[in-house]
Amino acid sequence: MAFKVDWESFLSAHDLVQNELKFHGGYYEATEGRNCHSPRKEWGEGAFIGNGMIGAMILKDSPQDLAWELGRNDVVAHNHLTGIDWSVPRVPIGDMLLRPRGKIQEETMRLSLWHAEATGMMTTDQGTLEWRSIAHARMDCLMIEWKSTGRESALVGFRPRHGVSPRLEFQPHNLSRRFLPPPPLQLTQQGTQISIQTFVKEQEDGTVISEGACVVAWKEINYSESHGVVYVSIANSYYDESAIDDALRTIDSATKLCLEDSLETHRAWWHDYYPASFISIPDKYWEGMYWIQMYKLASAVREDTPVLDNQGPWLTQSAWPGTWWNLNVQLSYLSVYKANRLSIGESLIGNLERYQENLRQNAIPIGLDDGAYIERQSSVHLISPCLKPDFEYGNLPWALHNVWRHYRSTMDETFLKDRLYPLLRASMNVYLHISFRGEDGYLHLPKTVSPEYPGPENSTAYPSEDANYDLALFRWGCQALLTANDQLRLGDPLEERWREVLRDLTPYPIDNNGFKVGKDVPFAVSHRHYSHLLMFFPLHLVHADQPEYAELIKKSISHWIDLMGGLQGYSYTGAACMAATLGDGNQTLAYLTEFRRFLYPNSMYAELSPVIETPLSSAECIHYMLMQCWGDMIRIFPAVPDEWKEIAFGKLLAEGAFEVSGRWKKGKTEFVVIKSLAGAPLKIMPNLVGPLETSGERIFSVTEMSPGVYEIDLKQGETVLLYSGSLPEEIGIGPVSNL
Repeated sequence: MAFKVDWESFLSAHDLVQNELKFHGGYYEATEGRNCHSPRKEWGEGAFIGNGMIGAMILKDSPQDLAWELGRNDVVAHNHLTGIDWSVPRVPIGDMLLRPRGKIQEETMRLSLWHAEATGMMTTDQGTLEWRSIAHARMDCLMIEWKSTGRESALVGFRPRHGVSPRLEFQPHNLSRRFLPPPPLQLTQQGTQISIQTFVKEQEDGTVISEGACVVAWKEINYSESHGVVYVSIANSYYDESAIDDALRTIDSATKLCLEDSLETHRAWWHDYYPASFISIPDKYWEGMYWIQMYKLASAVREDTPVLDNQGPWLTQSAWPGTWWNLNVQLSYLSVYKANRLSIGESLIGNLERYQENLRQNAIPIGLDDGAYIERQSSVHLISPCLKPDFEYGNLPWALHNVWRHYRSTMDETFLKDRLYPLLRASMNVYLHISFRGEDGYLHLPKTVSPEYPGPENSTAYPSEDANYDLALFRWGCQALLTANDQLRLGDPLEERWREVLRDLTPYPIDNNGFKVGKDVPFAVSHRHYSHLLMFFPLHLVHADQPEYAELIKKSISHWIDLMGGLQGYSYTGAACMAATLGDGNQTLAYLTEFRRFLYPNSMYAELSPVIETPLSSAECIHYMLMQCWGDMIRIFPAVPDEWKEIAFGKLLAEGAFEVSGRWKKGKTEFVVIKSLAGAPLKIMPNLVGPLETSGERIFSVTEMSPGVYEIDLKQGETVLLYSGSLPEEIGIGPVSNL
């Protein structure tokens, strides 16, 4: 499928631009109307750069200073401070500061999506100071180039941050300093300035040892009084201080390269990244929002980096400095599959594999040694044991549903057998272990927790038997294992147990308002999570095509989203995907419009403190409007709002490993192009008006299974064009005009 896209022109229309960059006063003071956890306004207007491991939020730090708030995804405290931290937390690193000599009169900033480069201009009473900055795509090095005119010049420095838990800012404590690392050490080595933050760890016997280091190394090269470049490397070593040598080597390598050559290799990576797929819609706000999220994903995480946590490389003052598994991780990766950016999704399965032994150890307190489990929060190493008998059991299965979508997007049987199957099997062993047969003959689950639904004794936990969160994931997991077992011809000895679950697991608890939280817990108070509705979205175990569920689904969504007071941004992105699944494009757009009020100008988001998953999940809402693939069927343009008259998308990745492109013109499907990457059966609802026509290198066998639903004998590597009426004159995919 040919893209007719001038990528630089197309993406530059969605650059993040600040025409009047200002300092607003820094961190907010706690007031009755604003919790002190809230990020400073400057952070919500900042330009963010990253290479999947290191990054910076570029923001005003004072009327005269511009700060690069540095971050690295694997820099964590080595102590879990009981009563303060939920798990071993991420910790701050420090800030690079840029100050002009003169007094700033005007200041602008722009984040280029196409080049993944931030630029800015300061106009002062001494002249101008222009700068540009990248987080290099291929090495862990930030670069800040500046040029000045008149009598202006740049002053550059580093302000270290103490590498302690950010939660110390929010939790009252009387903590002994022996449990905290020393402040960062500043020194110069080989002509490079270095800041070394060592860490401490408490042993089982109560002794405290020094362990690991995070190192920031920076070097400024001045070509003249009006031109300089600052190179910044951030390195981390967990058990020793080898990060010092790593940071120095990076600086040495970077400074030996021609700056323009470095920029060229950086840009080349990004220019290869974007064309994996394409989307253009007439609502330019949401088109821009979509592409900003594609930029944000690749800036925040790569295939060989830690799991994307709540912040990515843009950690700031935060009450949530870690990895949350009861929605956050799952939503962060939600869009990578249809967007055809599976290398990003690789970081999820890669870390689950890498720390599989930790997942097994997490399950041992439940009473089995062949399980896998993860609590609500974890460290970067996924250490998160089950310490409460009636807590959240579905978090790992939900994450594995993302991995299942990764597999379904490739149909790679080696991936399924060697990587996904062992983890999914172990996670289902937990449910098999705790389930029991009741007097009614059904299999039941004991008290577990539907994520963060408030209870009388705990504001984020209300244990209930037969929680719908766990019933849905138990049912889905056993179904997926049976599918894999049959496909791979494994003859797994647990096959009959899984079939028993599908046959005998108790029905989902419901009442007059729809799906309940659990057997004895109705959905009675406003709550941001939609965990009790996972069987509808994203698992698609129940759907509106099933007569027994059609009205129940609509009633459940309405009851949940209409209870106001506890909803957050991701409530509306979840509701938007649900409305799209029901085929209601206008309501989907209405929910997205509600979601906009939660966003900062730079597309970031916070719930008391910043969290990254919610804006990322909005990209999946756009996907759901243009293409859905569940129930072994691809649905084209299933939920287009009435006001969107033209749409184009190219190479979206559908389950079954199909690359799908399509164009919507004058309010109807003009054509669809499908390429089979794996030879899986193709069942599609192309949403064409009139009899289906096909075109390709051969005559295809087409069977209409039901009105508007077709099976097509598309083989691996083949491409078919679907249309109605006369053959479209032009098949290329490119940008569409505004509303």
